[in-house]
Amino acid sequence: MTKNLNRRSFIKVSAAAGGGLLVALQLDALDVFAQGPGGPAADPQAWAFVTLHPDNKVTIVNKNPEIGQGMMNMLPMLIADELDVDWASVTVVGAEVNQQKYGGQLAGGSTATPTNWMPMRQVGAAVRSMIVAAAAQQWSVPAADLTTASGRVTHRASNRTATYGELAKAAASMPVPRLASVTLKDPKQFKIIGQPIKGYHTKDVVMGKPVFSIDFTVPGMLYAVYHKAPVYGAKVASANIDEIKKLPGVKHAFVVDGVGEPNTLVGGVAIVADTWWQAQTARQQLTGGQRRYLQLMRKHQRVLEEIRQALSESIDGR
Repeated sequence: MTKNLNRRSFIKVSAAAGGGLLVALQLDALDVFAQGPGGPAADPQAWAFVTLHPDNKVTIVNKNPEIGQGMMNMLPMLIADELDVDWASVTVVGAEVNQQKYGGQLAGGSTATPTNWMPMRQVGAAVRSMIVAAAAQQWSVPAADLTTASGRVTHRASNRTATYGELAKAAASMPVPRLASVTLKDPKQFKIIGQPIKGYHTKDVVMGKPVFSIDFTVPGMLYAVYHKAPVYGAKVASANIDEIKKLPGVKHAFVVDGVGEPNTLVGGVAIVADTWWQAQTARQQLTGGQRRYLQLMRKHQRVLEEIRQALSESIDGR
C-alpha cells in the first residue's frame, strides 16, 4: 500500500546552524492514509526531517512511536538508503508528540512501513538530488556525470569529490524537486534496506534507559488490572471482592458486567491498587466463576466441530 504524492506535497529546505541543511517533508492531508481505523487524516505538516551536518553526519527524525516494532530503525533506514549515506553516520532521534506538526503518530495495525514506504524514500532521493545538483553547479559538469556513495559525491572524469557536509550549504539553495519526479533506487541497489541492521537503541533498551508508556508516572497515580471472562458472553457469577479489597495496596475492586459486544468490553473484575505488582498479585487471588461458562464452552466446541466438518466436506468435494 503506497500513495503517490500530488503537487500539494513538497519538501521545505532551509539552512541549518553551522552550514548544514535541514529538510522537511510536507504532505497534503488528502495524500496520507490515517494510521488507525476511523482516524482523521494526518495534518499536512512536517512528517519527516533530515539534517545534514558540516561534519558529514546525518540526523533523521523518526515520527512514529517505538514500542518494540522497530520504527527507530525502519523509517530512518528508508531515508538513509535513498540518500546514499552510511548507516554508521546516521543519528536517529524520536519526534515529540505533535500530530499538528508530524501528522498521525500511532502504533498499531502494522501500517507504518507500507504507508511511509514511498514518502520516506522520496525524501531521501530528493535530498540526494539537491546535493548532486549543488556539486554539478560548483564543478560545471552535468549532474548525470556524478555518482554518490557513503555520503560523498564524485566526478570520476576529473577525480573530484566532496562530502555531503561540504555541499550542504550550497544544496540548500538548489531548486526543490517534485517528490513524484525523483529517481528512486532499483531494489538491487539497496545497501541498508533489507539488511540485518542492529536495533538503533537495543543497547539502551537492555540497559533500561528508554522511557516507555508503562514507565510514565504522575503523583498519586494508581494501577489497574482487569480479569476478563474466559469466553465472550460470560458474566461474573461470583467473586471474592471483599477479600480482594483487604489485600495490601488495593484501593478498589469491582465487577464489570460488560456491554455484550465481543469486540468491546467483556464481563470481568477490575482491581485498582497503588502499584501494578499489588494489583496483579490481587488478581491472582481472585476466586469465583462465570455464569453460562460451561454452556458457552460447549457451544464454542460445537461451532468448531461444525467448521471442521464443513472444511472437510469442501475439500473432499472439490
